[in-house]
Amino acid sequence: MIPALRHLSVRFRLTAALAVLFCLMLLVSLIGLRVLNRTEFWMNTLHQDTLAEVSDALNLSRLSADLATSAPFLYALFPPFQLEQESQDVLETLRKIESQAQGEPALDLPLARLRLAIDDLTTALVPQTARKADLVAIDRGLERLNQRARRQAGDTSRPLAEREIWTGLQQLTASAIGAVRANALIELGEFSRRYAQARAALQPKLLPPLRATFDEIDRVLSRSEGLFVLKHKEIAAQLDAENALYRIRQEASRITRFAEDKVAQAEARLSQARAETSNNLSIAKNWFLALTLMSLLVAISSSQYVSRYVAGNLQRIAEAMRRLAAGNHRADLPKGPKSTDEIGQLFAAFAVFRENARKLDRRTSQIRHQNALFSRVFRNITDGVAITSAQGEIEAENDNLRQLLRLPPAPKGHQVPIPMLMAQSTFSPRASADEPGGFEEFTDPSGNVLELRHSPLPDGGAVWLLSETTERKKVEERLEEIRRVETLGKVSGEIAHDFGNILSSISGNLHLLESAEPAQSQHFRARIRSAVDLGVSLTERLLAFARKQHLEPQVTDIGQLIDGMVDLLEIALPGEVTLQYQAPEQPVLARVDPGQLESAVLNLCVNAGQSIEGAGTVTLTVRDDHGARLTIQDSGAGMSPEVLRRATEPFFTNRADGSGTGLGLSMVDGFVHQSGGQLLLNSRVVPPNQGTAVTLQFPALRTEHDGAALVSSPGSALVVDDDPASLASASKALEQLGYAVTQATSFHQGLDQLENLSRPDLILSDLNLDSGASGWELLIHGHDLHPACQLALMSTRENPIVPSELSAISNLSILTKPLGEDEVKQLLLTANQNGKP
Repeated sequence: MIPALRHLSVRFRLTAALAVLFCLMLLVSLIGLRVLNRTEFWMNTLHQDTLAEVSDALNLSRLSADLATSAPFLYALFPPFQLEQESQDVLETLRKIESQAQGEPALDLPLARLRLAIDDLTTALVPQTARKADLVAIDRGLERLNQRARRQAGDTSRPLAEREIWTGLQQLTASAIGAVRANALIELGEFSRRYAQARAALQPKLLPPLRATFDEIDRVLSRSEGLFVLKHKEIAAQLDAENALYRIRQEASRITRFAEDKVAQAEARLSQARAETSNNLSIAKNWFLALTLMSLLVAISSSQYVSRYVAGNLQRIAEAMRRLAAGNHRADLPKGPKSTDEIGQLFAAFAVFRENARKLDRRTSQIRHQNALFSRVFRNITDGVAITSAQGEIEAENDNLRQLLRLPPAPKGHQVPIPMLMAQSTFSPRASADEPGGFEEFTDPSGNVLELRHSPLPDGGAVWLLSETTERKKVEERLEEIRRVETLGKVSGEIAHDFGNILSSISGNLHLLESAEPAQSQHFRARIRSAVDLGVSLTERLLAFARKQHLEPQVTDIGQLIDGMVDLLEIALPGEVTLQYQAPEQPVLARVDPGQLESAVLNLCVNAGQSIEGAGTVTLTVRDDHGARLTIQDSGAGMSPEVLRRATEPFFTNRADGSGTGLGLSMVDGFVHQSGGQLLLNSRVVPPNQGTAVTLQFPALRTEHDGAALVSSPGSALVVDDDPASLASASKALEQLGYAVTQATSFHQGLDQLENLSRPDLILSDLNLDSGASGWELLIHGHDLHPACQLALMSTRENPIVPSELSAISNLSILTKPLGEDEVKQLLLTANQNGKP
């Protein structure tokens, strides 16, 4: 290396070389710029004179095509507002064409003819709507009179002369009907001639009783301007419209040909510009070649410097770095250049990097220890653990993950998302409104329960934890059963207390009645009657809560029922509370007991009004959402989550003064569920949307013939129930649908019938049978004997626990007692969908 250049930095040397290259490239750029300027001049000319002209011509052609396409729609439109709107669109298109064609004298005459044709078309079509309406009215009147004349002419009880006149009236109306339906002027003239001949021949023979029909024909024909005048104008207007359409197409075609000529002229100018540009580019190409050779010489010189000095020293540094990376922390560099440029500085930095590598090695040893500790935890934790990437695929998992899912070990390189892995197992999601958020629960047919949690990572991935919670869920279900027993005990205590008071009142008044005077006996009887009425009222409330009250369901328009209650509801609400209700536009039907529904709505509205302090609103909404849906929304104080959870419990009240029986909402809930529906509660205690919304959801109506269609062919059914009334009701419902029913009044009798029946199509059993026997045992035995048979259990419980032997089969249904017609039809519909009876 030249000594004078030793102290120059690599940056300076490379910068000098790049400066020379830059000067050469600048020269190339100047030459190219001159060529591009000339090319730009031609491009501007092309854009201003040619492309704009082509664009205008194409736009003009498109507009004329749109006009020729949209004009015939005027001929097909008869409502005045549609005709006026479409004609305005056509005229707007014409105005665009006129604006586009400014400065083109050759288009003045075609555009004037086009506007005249459009005006002629609109003028011909505007009166057509009124004419057609008059002609339709005349046609209906003539058709009615023609049918009358035909009936009278065919009446053999009338005299022959009168029947002949009726036949003439029939021919007269037939000629007029033919004129109404004529499609050409010649055809109209022929029917007009026939009508005149028939009228002239018939008029002298008219009898006085038939004059009224003859005059009525005249009145029908004389509507508006008269049949023949109206029909003549209608056909003439059609011919004028067709002529105008032909002219529109002709003028639009002329405009299109003019646009095509413009495009051809532009193409010629484009060819000229292309030749000029090609010549300029050929000259520039020779200059580029010469300057490129000079740039190549400078580049070769620079590469020699880089390869011998820069790359050689970098290679020695890289070799030392490789030894250092291999673990040789004592590796050293050979003697480097004596310079202060970047290469010399890199040699000095190597020593510092080697010291840092030694420190990093010590830190790596510590991290390795931590990773080993994490690996032991990851492998030995009893829960399943998985780590997923930002795309959702599993990057790492422990052995327990697939063991808990009852899956074989994962193949090597097989990465799937967690949801897909769950789908491969026998576990399925279990949705429950009572579960807290933050995790998902999955169950398998054997009753095992898994809890899946996940935590997001900063890079978009996540950590998943799968835990076995089967035993915990069993404990929770047992606690829930204990809570239900406590609720039942509370209900029993309240009932015993209330009925004890009633019986005490009856007993005391009976005792007083024995020794009472006749004048006082009436008073004691009234007190006894009041106590009995109180007992009846309490019994009805309990039946409503137990969903066993007597209902008389019928098809009811919910919107109409609420509309009739508005006055009563406004009276029941406090004066400061406003009732808002807007009836639905279409009937919203449901099969319910209208009296019980009115009582439920009144009860809910009274509760809503009592929850509002001061001014507020109660809003009633009725809509059809896969069934009838009635919502009562108030702006009151709302209910806390704890109160909301216990809102439907019997004898539970949240009023500060302790008033109320606590049976109101539980009665409504019982009525809705007994009607086959569902009660939904939603409440907020803080704004916005503060208040409570109670929704009564009833199932959609099915037509009466649906039930008959459920059973494709009669089959055999075994019904087991130790309650004779319930047994008779269920058997009668099945017999009405074509089943041959075998009854059993006890558990052992049901087992005997299962052994004797060859192949039953349906087994229906009560849950609680005699002597503590369970209907589940009977259904399990029936499934073992007849696996293809449809099984059904009826119970007063909401959700009885299904035994593991039947949890995985699809031909099992659970019905709520008392069993009604709708429940039986739904059972048979499920059986048909499963391919059973």
